[in-house]
Amino acid sequence: MSISASTRRYQFGGCEMELETSEDVFQPTLTSRVLARAVTIPREAQVLDLGCGVGVLAIMAALKGAAHVDAVDVMPQACALTAANARRNGVSDRVDASHGDLFEMVGSRRYDVIISDVSGVVDEVARFSPWYPESIPTGGHDGADHIVRLIHGAADHLRPGGTLYFATGSISNVQRTLDAARSTFGNRVALVEQVEVPFCQEFNDNMAAMTRLRDEGLVDFTVRRSRHLWTLQIYRAWL
Repeated sequence: MSISASTRRYQFGGCEMELETSEDVFQPTLTSRVLARAVTIPREAQVLDLGCGVGVLAIMAALKGAAHVDAVDVMPQACALTAANARRNGVSDRVDASHGDLFEMVGSRRYDVIISDVSGVVDEVARFSPWYPESIPTGGHDGADHIVRLIHGAADHLRPGGTLYFATGSISNVQRTLDAARSTFGNRVALVEQVEVPFCQEFNDNMAAMTRLRDEGLVDFTVRRSRHLWTLQIYRAWL
């Protein structure tokens, strides 16, 4: 499959990088930027980036001094772009991109840091979101399917003292996600970043659907004056 791509400069987590992107692959979003701000990468760390997209967080981890980064995505186009972007930013010797579902490509390997930027949006919302290409699998009916599977598997792939960073938001089933985190990590789960995000035009254009989904308990949002806002959260869980 051919990739229609463009290239531009970004800054994530204090790291400057040049990234080739594609309309067919998740491009860096606000979630990527807030994750980059929240994540701590120890020097010489072994890092796993799940849902790597075009490689922004994997490259950031390498630039911050990780010894090695495994970057995994369910879309082969994303893995191709991650590999190309790692070469472009001079870290291809420390970033390996693999096409697969969550942990299936990493075997029994364990990591100091796991970063999750997998799909976490209610299916119906994803399909009218401006950042969600049709080719990308959604997070399921309540948006939590992939992240819950990831959280349940993460402890088997963390080194002692290792840390998982994961994103969730009120355009998915946050409670189901947090229940999974607490059942896996107990009280070793902490909120590290929270951002209120104004509705994009597509959300406003589909207000009837957003209101119905809120009534069904699948999403949540607040109204402040004339603005509707959803909440993005980054959590840290550790062994």
